[in-house]
Amino acid sequence: ERLILSSLRKKYNESDSRLMADVLLFGQLSGKTSHGIVRLFVGNSSILSQTPKGKPEIIVKSKISSIIIGNGNPGMLIGPLAMKEAIRIAKKEGVGFVGTKDTHTSSGCLSYYLEKIALQNLIGIIMAQSPLSTPINGGIEPLFGTNPMSFGIPSEPYPFIFDMATSAISFGALLKAKTLGQKIPINVAIDKYGNSTTDPEEAIQGATLPFDNSYKGAGLAMIVEILSGLWPGADFSGLNEQGGWGNLFIAIHPGIFMDPKEFKEKVHLLVEKAKQPFE
Repeated sequence: ERLILSSLRKKYNESDSRLMADVLLFGQLSGKTSHGIVRLFVGNSSILSQTPKGKPEIIVKSKISSIIIGNGNPGMLIGPLAMKEAIRIAKKEGVGFVGTKDTHTSSGCLSYYLEKIALQNLIGIIMAQSPLSTPINGGIEPLFGTNPMSFGIPSEPYPFIFDMATSAISFGALLKAKTLGQKIPINVAIDKYGNSTTDPEEAIQGATLPFDNSYKGAGLAMIVEILSGLWPGADFSGLNEQGGWGNLFIAIHPGIFMDPKEFKEKVHLLVEKAKQPFE
């Protein structure tokens, strides 16, 4: 924490530094190290390599939706702002949609935001568009980002969280492997000629594959590209590069369909049933 904060304070104010430090620490300490300290220092899309053009701007679009313009600030600063805005709207209106654009770094581990949304007794859905790295199924030209989609569901005693990239490996995992001089697993990436590779540098120059190497994974990546990139005005498949990286944060009050207490109890029953084969 001291290392992260001392580094962030060289460029950002105290409150912004602490918001980003929390996201970085969650990634590092929860085992998602590809979204931890490596995102602070490594590569052109690292936090400390950015030069913000100004403060983030929140633009209210309707009673249930807002857009946050990042103005070149890191995704891990815009993410907490989007999360808080989605929670605020959902508690007032039942559902809140917040899109973000014009960031140029990862928003970090999406589970960080989902846990906080679910602990507010709200259902959370987050999608994140990122730079081109994944081709359509059967192609080699990157058209989509690693494009994670994730869900947080309130339950007892803990939220149920599902967080996945639509690519077979995250870009952060490539950065981590490159930094540590490690190989990546087979069948998760190709080089620029379309050949399978276990070299992270070749994968960065080439492409990551859809998580299932089929039209299903590529189709989900395209959906994320539309909803979290194109829709809020961010980049989509390199056709709007000035829009930067995009995100979609959705918070939903369970009470629009069911008593929230009953909902949490039933989710708990389902989670316990799903755990039975492992007990």
